[in-house]
Amino acid sequence: MSEFPSFDDVGSFPLPINIDKERFNNFYWTAYKALINKIDIFKNKGIQIYFIDPIFQSFQSKLKAGVEIINYPQHMDMYTQFLKPINDYKIEPCLIDPKKAYIPEVFVIENYAKNHYEKLGVRLKLKICITGPIDLYVRKHQFTVYIDLALNLAKSINSVLKNSIINNKYIETSAISVDEPSFGYIDIFNVTNDDLIKIFDNTLEGINKQKCATQFHIHTLNRAYIPLQTKNFDVITCEYASDKSNKIPKKELEQFDKFIRVGIARTNIDSIIAENIDKGATWEKINTFEGRMDLIDSKERIRKNLLDALKLYRDRLMFIGPDCGLGGWQHPEVAYNLLYRTSKVIQEVKNSKKFMV
Repeated sequence: MSEFPSFDDVGSFPLPINIDKERFNNFYWTAYKALINKIDIFKNKGIQIYFIDPIFQSFQSKLKAGVEIINYPQHMDMYTQFLKPINDYKIEPCLIDPKKAYIPEVFVIENYAKNHYEKLGVRLKLKICITGPIDLYVRKHQFTVYIDLALNLAKSINSVLKNSIINNKYIETSAISVDEPSFGYIDIFNVTNDDLIKIFDNTLEGINKQKCATQFHIHTLNRAYIPLQTKNFDVITCEYASDKSNKIPKKELEQFDKFIRVGIARTNIDSIIAENIDKGATWEKINTFEGRMDLIDSKERIRKNLLDALKLYRDRLMFIGPDCGLGGWQHPEVAYNLLYRTSKVIQEVKNSKKFMV
């Protein structure tokens, strides 16, 4: 392979330790309403302290850790973040008013990117994660899928994305990820494979794929044959670090002209904790900053995952980074160190030219 895959991250991140979760949530929705009403959120002290500053801090932490394409810090619950505005500003069941469809974090990061560019002359690369229509549907309506409602959710997501993609001299939206973590684990009814392909493709309808990569984020590849058949997605994800059997043949990616993102550092904190307790660790030790630091995968383990993925997928491997979100790791400094360790391994392998073998 001639081009090394890009380092991006996925989903959630721990709030700064001085920020109360409830206050963050309250000011999140205050900021959302202000954006709808074209009010400058940077002039509101409460929004600044409890919403803007935490986003700045978390984004800066990811940047400092070496992430190349940075997902906006997702501190809000991934379902509430989208279901609440879809419900509050609906014009039809499950269909949001396109003029009121936002990801507030993106507007905050645009401001950060402007200041960053003016200081350093560097254009930042942004990733936008959004919860997918089937995961939102199941959370709202359970497992029997009515296609008209699911398509409305897909159109709502499409509106949110179109209002959130930013490309200027300060910032470039380099990747979009539609997140369907339950897909492949749960049984859904009253919907065909063709229906699902149509629903998923509608989330990205009319979005220029030439300007950014489009990822379909799943935790298992059990039903990867569905996103492989979509026309609007370029990349399938893979939570590889937590389960090395979670892979598909490279020839299938080639057949459908798709690429893959592979997780090379584990983030499934609950399973990692359980594994360590089974080995004799105590909860009192694990539930400390030092204890959490000890749970991060070693550089050797991350390096092996990366080299295995490079060998398995070669030129079809487009993105690498940790598995799904870091919100459960509690301490932002621990999350930073997980990202930084992953970054160091990536740079070492890249510089060693081992990936060419």
